[in-house]
Amino acid sequence: MMPNSRTPRIIGRIIKTMAVLLVFSVCGVLLWRVFSSGDPDSMKVLTVNEYTYAAYEEHGEDLILQYQNQDTITRGETNAGYFSVTQYVFIPQANQVQLVFRYNNSTIKYLARDYGLSEIPSKDETLFDVTLVTSKDLTPDIREDNYTEDGTTPENLEMKRYYPTEICTARDTTSLYTYYRYVFDGVTLEDSTVGVFADVYYVEDIDYNENAYGTLCLFDDESKWIEQELSGKDIEALHAYREKE
Repeated sequence: MMPNSRTPRIIGRIIKTMAVLLVFSVCGVLLWRVFSSGDPDSMKVLTVNEYTYAAYEEHGEDLILQYQNQDTITRGETNAGYFSVTQYVFIPQANQVQLVFRYNNSTIKYLARDYGLSEIPSKDETLFDVTLVTSKDLTPDIREDNYTEDGTTPENLEMKRYYPTEICTARDTTSLYTYYRYVFDGVTLEDSTVGVFADVYYVEDIDYNENAYGTLCLFDDESKWIEQELSGKDIEALHAYREKE
């Protein structure tokens, strides 16, 4: 009796079909993550307050918006991937900084693990405190004393903390992420400013004398500024503020 020659071909087709389905499934998951990881529209427009608008009234569309290419996600041994600043902008003519802070659903699980919580907090809760810290070099002619081997703050660096303007804080969520847009007013950069950082603390463990749960650099004095133009939506928001006033 001759063996059925169709059997190997059928098995081969099944394997090829399964391989194609697997490839499409992986591509689908990757595409879903790419499209779902983009900031929601509510986070893409400038938040306008009296300082933003006053600067716009004076400078119009010549208003300076600038940022640097800094690392956008925490990468420390104890917080790798926990927090991101997906976008931020310095507006020097308004003495203002705006940033979008993001964390994913897994961060909430890690928070519960790190702090030994009895249950995973709800995504609807406010879990993190975000502040800005500027670092001013009191001995600008000596660069070597800006660093310590143990990572502590050198004595020659003067640190100043800024808190968000509460009325300008916006929140949004997607299936994967939680977002906050923060506005910090009164932030000025001097020639001796060497760094600006976003510090993140768990709201139940805020001690500004201790290391933050996560820190992201927004500015260092050795990196170049990148200028950003006002978008059409930004201009609409500025005009809407004028009409409201």
